[in-house]
Amino acid sequence: MDERRKQKRKDLLFYSRVYEEQKGKMLGNLLNITSQGAMILTEKPIEPGEEFTLLIELPEGLSSKTRLRAQAVSLWHQPDINPEFCDVGFQFKEINPEDLPIISRLIEEYGFRD
Repeated sequence: MDERRKQKRKDLLFYSRVYEEQKGKMLGNLLNITSQGAMILTEKPIEPGEEFTLLIELPEGLSSKTRLRAQAVSLWHQPDINPEFCDVGFQFKEINPEDLPIISRLIEEYGFRD
C-alpha cells in the first residue's frame, strides 16, 4: 500500500470496541487511531469504499464521553498476524473537532511507547 499517512500511527494497549451505528453491530476492536483515521481488527474483511458511522468506545475516565462518533470510509484490508482476523484501515470523513483532544489523550495514555 502506498504510504500517504500524515500522522504516525501508534498501536494501543487498550482495544476499544468499535460499533457500526446504523446496524448497532460490533465491527471489531480498535488497534490504532489518529485524528485522520483508524485501524480496526475485524473477523471478516471490509471492502474498500464502504462507508460507516463508527462508534468507538472510550476507556472509563478518559473523557466525559463514553464513545467517539466518526463518519469513515474503509480504505484497505489485510490478514492480521492471527489468520482468523483481518486488519481494516479507515479514513475519517467527518469527526467532531471537539473529539480531537480526546483522540490525542487516548494515544498519549494508551499508545505503546516508542
